[in-house]
Amino acid sequence: MILGSTALPSVTCLRAFAAVAELQNFTRAAEALGLTQTAVSHQIAQLEAFIGQPVFVRGRSGAVLTPLGRTLLPSVEGGLALLRDGFAAARQAGAMGRLAIQTTPEFGSQWLAPRLERFLRAHPDITVSLSMDYRRADLRAGEADLAIWLGSGSPDLDGQRLGLEEEFAVCAPDLANRLPAHQAFCAAPLLRYRGGRHTVLDWERWLVQIYGEKITEEAKIACHLSDRSVAEFDSFSEMLDACREGRGFALVRSSLVADDLAAGRLERPVEEATVSDLHHHIVVDRSARGRPEVEAFRDWIIAEARG
Repeated sequence: MILGSTALPSVTCLRAFAAVAELQNFTRAAEALGLTQTAVSHQIAQLEAFIGQPVFVRGRSGAVLTPLGRTLLPSVEGGLALLRDGFAAARQAGAMGRLAIQTTPEFGSQWLAPRLERFLRAHPDITVSLSMDYRRADLRAGEADLAIWLGSGSPDLDGQRLGLEEEFAVCAPDLANRLPAHQAFCAAPLLRYRGGRHTVLDWERWLVQIYGEKITEEAKIACHLSDRSVAEFDSFSEMLDACREGRGFALVRSSLVADDLAAGRLERPVEEATVSDLHHHIVVDRSARGRPEVEAFRDWIIAEARG
């Protein structure tokens, strides 16, 4: 079927129409699409000019579909879904033997990257690209083939927990050997890094969970917690390097320091630990299950995590 250039409005118009219909607000639709409100308004104006009738009634409470807009919406949403799924399937078919993996900077640098060579040696026919970011890739849209996230993702994805994560403090062996018997965490800085808010590794929260609410009311620890004379590190890796050098304590999850603890580069200054509210999961879009390279990596990482 060959369609003329005027047979359909642009995909951008259709995406704008679907977004405004869902959110009932031009501003929120613009934010969701990464466009300006003016750009979204322009796309809707183009669509209405193409149809010859309005599809929204604009008012103080937002944008409401006209009867024509309500009739049109299922066809637009269905067509966009078909296009999305069709292109995702095409990208997957063209990616046989290649894997795009997305995970957080902490897990990628501290756990996955040091082990990835073992997978590549076992599967020389598979090429792997690894991206590390706090923004979760859209697996259904094909932005990555699989991901390792804190949490299992949305219900339409297939997530499996890799292991039970504990949260605890670590420090260099030399620092651990010279800690006082009381208020040990006041003996050195509590190290932090800028990405900590994404992983909920928070000293105040952890200390309260371990020692109770009154811990943060004690003058010495309260002053220590509020001390920002030690600059935040840009990344978890840089913070952990400083911790290995004896420059303070780091709050970590168990998977992120398993190798350091086994090698004796870090120690746990106290035995106290909490079971994390968040655990690392391998997450795959269900449409990708069955691809040999996806299943091979999934089986491998689950076995690696179990040790």
